[in-house]
Amino acid sequence: MLGLRPGLGRFAITLQPSPRGVSGRWPAFWLSGLGTPWNTLALGGEVRLASPGLTVERVQGRWRLDGRADIELHGASSRIATIEPLGSYRFSVQGDAANPGTASLTLTTLDGALLLTGNGTWSSGGVRFRGEASAKPGDEAALANLLNIIGRRSGARSVIAIG
Repeated sequence: MLGLRPGLGRFAITLQPSPRGVSGRWPAFWLSGLGTPWNTLALGGEVRLASPGLTVERVQGRWRLDGRADIELHGASSRIATIEPLGSYRFSVQGDAANPGTASLTLTTLDGALLLTGNGTWSSGGVRFRGEASAKPGDEAALANLLNIIGRRSGARSVIAIG
């Protein structure tokens, strides 16, 4: 359940925990509506949102995040790759109680031929994220085009850098 709490000079959006563990499920192709690179990737699979509780609040022009949310992509596929499915992945956002304006970001591979990892932060200074994508041994040729699009190539891996 999603709650909105407006106020004077502030507002907050709260994602309450779901008794079923998953707060939402959507087809991955909906990400294409976000533009590049999502429309190029044309992802298949299912996006799931799970959270034990999350509040995103804007107070006097500053963002604050408290709690955690996991966005999982299950059974991912792409029109750019011949391997199907590519795998399943989790992107986590975790508020830092010691630093109220900061959240940690983590990308992990749950399973699959396309291996994704990364870490970063979200703070008042913006988003900073560093990660990499690579192919499981034996799948390098089948994933070469996809790896070229995901990030800057560095040998057999693609480097993902935001901020």
